[in-house]
Amino acid sequence: MKQKLFLSYIIVVLFLLSCKKDIPGNTFDTDFFYAQLASSNINIGDSAKFILTENPDIITFYSGEIGHEYKNRNRTVLEGGSLKMKFQTRVTNLPADTLDVMISNDFSGIYDSTNVANAHWTKLTDSFKFPDPAATLGVFYPSGVTDGQFLDITSFTTAGKPFYLAYKYDYKAPTNIIWSIAKLGMYNIFPSSFGVANATVIDSTQINSGSFGAVQFNDPAARWSTSSTYLKCTNSLVAPIGAQYWYISRALNSSAVAPDLPIIIKNITETPLKNFEYKYNKAGVYTASIVASYQRLNYEKTFVKEFIIIVQ
Repeated sequence: MKQKLFLSYIIVVLFLLSCKKDIPGNTFDTDFFYAQLASSNINIGDSAKFILTENPDIITFYSGEIGHEYKNRNRTVLEGGSLKMKFQTRVTNLPADTLDVMISNDFSGIYDSTNVANAHWTKLTDSFKFPDPAATLGVFYPSGVTDGQFLDITSFTTAGKPFYLAYKYDYKAPTNIIWSIAKLGMYNIFPSSFGVANATVIDSTQINSGSFGAVQFNDPAARWSTSSTYLKCTNSLVAPIGAQYWYISRALNSSAVAPDLPIIIKNITETPLKNFEYKYNKAGVYTASIVASYQRLNYEKTFVKEFIIIVQ
């Protein structure tokens, strides 16, 4: 009997020890990770070679290139960029001077006619190109001289503060006019000296994803519709004179940037990774980072190994 009790005690102790990683705050000092760089000096087009030991659950790699620096992994705001915008429009009838591009720095974010009317809006329309009377109706035209031309709207925003972009359709004539807006793109462009990837502030894929809200004046009928590629506003003979149709973006930030991202070189289901190589195609000095983590229930331990790599 005593022998059975003793064996039961041993089993319980072993079980508790096996659960040690699940105890909140446990450091579990047997978890380690080591990484070694074969050579810190390499040539353009060659690969930096790393030797890894132990078996973390997840290993990620930051190359140190623009957009992939460990120090910028949590950065979402950066001042000093230029806010650029472009889009395309088409119209099915004339007169075509019924669409405006608007921007506001004090819209409340409440999508109703009262709050739209109470906000201050600046018209950007005259800075863009739209189909004119000589244009072929039903064809998309770029907002600049070419499709790749952007308008700089930085001066219409305040760094670090939200703003709202809107398309406003005014009903002016008893004619069925259909406006379509496509290839919307707004980007935060930084000088190369900033060492940061340019950031997308908003694009056409967000038109129908809940990132815009419709507000109408003097007409209860829904006029805006979206597809996966463009926004459309349709008016008709029954629309009241003086009706307005607004399509307003979510709050945007002129200083927004995406956090720098790593690549995953090992996940929890894979066998131990002993070697890793990464090719550099541009000369420079890079701070590469390997991040390894052990992840258990209520327990995580992370190691960060940094290496200076000189590419010539």
